[in-house]
Amino acid sequence: MKTADIAIVGAGPAGLAAAGEAVGHGLSVVLMDDNSQPGGQYFRQLPHQFHHVDRIRGGRAGRLFKVIDHPRLHYLPDCVVWNVPEAGVLAYAAGADSGRVRADAIVVAAGATDRPLPFPGWTLPGVVTAGGSQNMIKGQGVRPGEHVVVAGNGPLLLVAAMTLLNAGATVRALVEAAPFQKRARSRLMSLSRSPTLLAQALSWRLQLAAAGTSFLTGQAVIEAHGASALEAVSIAPIDHLGNVDRTHVTTLRADCLVVGNGLAPAVELTRLAGCAHHHDPLLGGWTPRRSADLETTVPGLYAVGDGAAIGGMELALAEGRTAVLAALLQRSASASLRRRRRNLARRLDRLNRFRAAVADIFAPPETFLGLITPATPVCRCENVTLAELEGSAAEGATGMVQQKSTTRLSMGRCQGRYCLATLADLVATRRGIGVADLDWPRIRPPARPVRLGDLLHEAVPPPALPEDPHLPRGS
Repeated sequence: MKTADIAIVGAGPAGLAAAGEAVGHGLSVVLMDDNSQPGGQYFRQLPHQFHHVDRIRGGRAGRLFKVIDHPRLHYLPDCVVWNVPEAGVLAYAAGADSGRVRADAIVVAAGATDRPLPFPGWTLPGVVTAGGSQNMIKGQGVRPGEHVVVAGNGPLLLVAAMTLLNAGATVRALVEAAPFQKRARSRLMSLSRSPTLLAQALSWRLQLAAAGTSFLTGQAVIEAHGASALEAVSIAPIDHLGNVDRTHVTTLRADCLVVGNGLAPAVELTRLAGCAHHHDPLLGGWTPRRSADLETTVPGLYAVGDGAAIGGMELALAEGRTAVLAALLQRSASASLRRRRRNLARRLDRLNRFRAAVADIFAPPETFLGLITPATPVCRCENVTLAELEGSAAEGATGMVQQKSTTRLSMGRCQGRYCLATLADLVATRRGIGVADLDWPRIRPPARPVRLGDLLHEAVPPPALPEDPHLPRGS
């Protein structure tokens, strides 16, 4: 078993910032990430096999990457952290190096996943998520389409559209469900707390407009059309309640539709660790409860970045550093550490105000369920349609757990990351309660899919079994 002062899950901005803070104060670090290269989604790089490319060496990303070569840091790429078997211990799968890490403090910077929403045609080839589009361009040098419509809800749409434009695609339209232009005027004071981010967003908006991109607000994609691949996209107005006006439909020709409806924090590990969570739709859904120092309800376990609450790169960097400082202050409350913590606290306050303003501006309609038809797959891994879910409910399977058991929804490779939130909306709406009041399926290891062969490399002691195998353990 490896040991370290700090174990960090995730080598994106939050994890790299935490690692840099830790080694800078003399701590030993084990940094684990399921990608082959550091950077996460924000600083995703092309694979090592791509030789004739300019690698990220300078700028903020280059400075963050320098920590990977620090002698006090043990970096494990292509490493899936799949369980929290006991306090202060992480189990990971990394081929022949699979095993466990014990640390005085654990920082979970696991990032986030796309939150796709079902609508007719959303499983057609040519329809990709905003995060998937980013991965294709940044991580493989592949442009997902030539004539693209970007649609959904949230500030990530602007990032996706700009990345596509820079990759040489024609972005025909950016379709945003929220009427954010009307709302932005009343939030200018809060937005001005992060002038750099505000200026960048305005610059991107102007560049897209100059390239001929149409901006459609208060509208949503209601159907993707095509035989064997995407050919066209239908768009209609949607109000704040989620009512769709199908009498005013616009159809655009496109060979690619990039859909994004925000991000959901990856909370599998914090759930496995037993951390308390609460549901906040404006922060991505289920988020771990954290103290001002970003410590969860499990002592010594910190959650930071988009894996704890969606807030963007700047906030992720500040949170990564803050969590390590909090762990250090539990060892030694020196004046310099307290001063640095206060400075970071002020920065976090400004960034959180900016995040709250952005969340208000892009607050989505109350529901997108009006987009789903009976034949629409809600779970694309297991191809479970809305009609099947309604039939299951009519036969008495009215809860999330019962519907999962009877239809196999969420039992595919994504393990519910892309469909459980929609199922929760359907069940909550049917029962007239909030999604936080539902009985959600419990989390089980592995947190992410792992290869069985990797686990065979770990020396695990045999279980303590009773003499009579028919008796429960501990008898």
